[in-house]
Amino acid sequence: MRRISLRSKLLVGMFLILSISLGLVASQAVMLFQEDKSTYVFDLNASRAIRIADEIQSNVRHLSEKMRIFSNAIGLEAPQGVDQRWVLQSMLRQYPEFLLFTRSRPDGSLEPLFQSRLLSEAGLSIETLHDAYLEALPMQSLGDRPVIVRLNQSSTHPTFTLAVRGDSPVEGEPGPVLIAECALDRLYTSTGESRLHEIYITDNEGKTFLSATGEAAETSPTFAALLPKTSATAGTQEYDASGIPMLAAYAPVGDLGVWTVVQIPKAKAFEAARQVILRSLLIAGTVLVVATFLILFFAASITKPLVALSRATEQIGLGRFDIKIPVSSRDEIGALGERFNRMGEELTTREQALEEANQRLVQSEKMSALGQLGAGIAHEVKNPLASIRGFAQLGIRKTTEDDPMGEYFRIIEKETGRSLKILNNLLKFSRQETAELSRIDLNEVVTDTLKLVGHQLGMKKVQLDSTLFDGRLNILGNANQIEQVLLNLCMNASDAMEADGGGTLTVTTDLVDGTARITTTDTGCGIPPEVKRKIFDPFFTTKPVDKGTGLGLSVSYGIVKEHKGDITVESEIGKGTTFTITIPLAPKTTEEDQTEDKPKEETRVRVISLR
Repeated sequence: MRRISLRSKLLVGMFLILSISLGLVASQAVMLFQEDKSTYVFDLNASRAIRIADEIQSNVRHLSEKMRIFSNAIGLEAPQGVDQRWVLQSMLRQYPEFLLFTRSRPDGSLEPLFQSRLLSEAGLSIETLHDAYLEALPMQSLGDRPVIVRLNQSSTHPTFTLAVRGDSPVEGEPGPVLIAECALDRLYTSTGESRLHEIYITDNEGKTFLSATGEAAETSPTFAALLPKTSATAGTQEYDASGIPMLAAYAPVGDLGVWTVVQIPKAKAFEAARQVILRSLLIAGTVLVVATFLILFFAASITKPLVALSRATEQIGLGRFDIKIPVSSRDEIGALGERFNRMGEELTTREQALEEANQRLVQSEKMSALGQLGAGIAHEVKNPLASIRGFAQLGIRKTTEDDPMGEYFRIIEKETGRSLKILNNLLKFSRQETAELSRIDLNEVVTDTLKLVGHQLGMKKVQLDSTLFDGRLNILGNANQIEQVLLNLCMNASDAMEADGGGTLTVTTDLVDGTARITTTDTGCGIPPEVKRKIFDPFFTTKPVDKGTGLGLSVSYGIVKEHKGDITVESEIGKGTTFTITIPLAPKTTEEDQTEDKPKEETRVRVISLR
């Protein structure tokens, strides 16, 4: 085979593929249509019959409920000066389902409560219908189950009669019989939905109640031989209807004494299958004949891979190394395509490596500049902060324990101390030193930070909500540095929401797969994709010159990495931004292991809401 020319391979291969494929498709089509068509038609008819039965039962239930509601409304006392009958008439006019609404009296006579103008158009009168009701409906033995009958056989305005027992005003006595004459399309509205399937609604005796195909009930067939005699269950059956084989399915409409029947002539059911088989054979023969002549033309396509290879070479010359040549053979052209693709992958890998190396070099330069700048700032700021802290300590000594000013001095003293530690860490960062890590509870750090920024966020009309993990989240870290990261994220979020007149900042802590996680979510303007790739770069900022230096997120990124954690961002324009920080838990101590062995109390979530 390796010595056969490419043109010969193409000619033989295409002819064999076409012949085998068309033969398999044609034979499988014949087998599948013959074996599965009957089952498919029965299943389709059964599902449709059950669906129609459910629809009819639902419609009857809704109409019955409305009838009871209107009957109960009659017994309600109308407001002074209002005609109760006029109110009820107005209510009934809102529902065009009822052409006539009647209620039985205690003496057995019927009392009309509402009459639609369409009743006379249908050629019906109240007296005629009342006589028919008394003759056809079981007035005395009617229970809670609704009863539907077809008394009006008009083809222009067909209706059906629905009777139901109403609620009794006296306990222990039967309620009045409520009777409504409704348009037939209120029972089943999907008439004419199929041109092949015949849909009927019959009573228990198989007499046609409604024909969805549009034929009159008098001329519709009867289904006494089709419906089961012993049980009201759905089923399928093939039977002869006046000498015509039918594939039929039937289903009971609840306990209403009504059945739905869906059937199709067997000849029509298999007509499409026969047409498909004939057309498939005709198409297969035509394709084989035409393919014999087209194979010679397709043989010329041997040059297409060479053209594609030439164009791909031009793209690589322009610097696009991600071009791939589709390889569909193992001949010489296929081997050349594989080598070409391998070359493109290697060039792409090398280009990515060079780009990453360049980015690391730029990042290194930026971080070096950041260290130098941080060292200068730290030296300039430490002395004023030391003075402020000294005055705060002096104020603490001058005030009593219950003096409110003492609390403010203690906060100033604490925060200036934290700031001095931050400056010392910044100096350590500029000297490539690592901050001192200790065992801390992440929940306590988050709580202290939220207390600190709550007032500032409130000034910017930002609502602060937080949900903390129930329990300790012990990590090896530096509390001041973690607090600095949270402060940066909270203030950035407030700036993003300030332009929109405020919003909501949600801070949560939880435990995921043995890792502590902090999540901050704002409802701000979001971060564009092209900006999101650069937000952790030093000195990159989208804020005005006097609003930010572009160091906050870069320093935060370095702090999280120093804690052996990770920080990620997800954002959508116009909906907000979510920062997620994950930090590994500290190894458990012996005391914590003993605490876990004790019975656990009911889990409660501590929620802090600072507004």
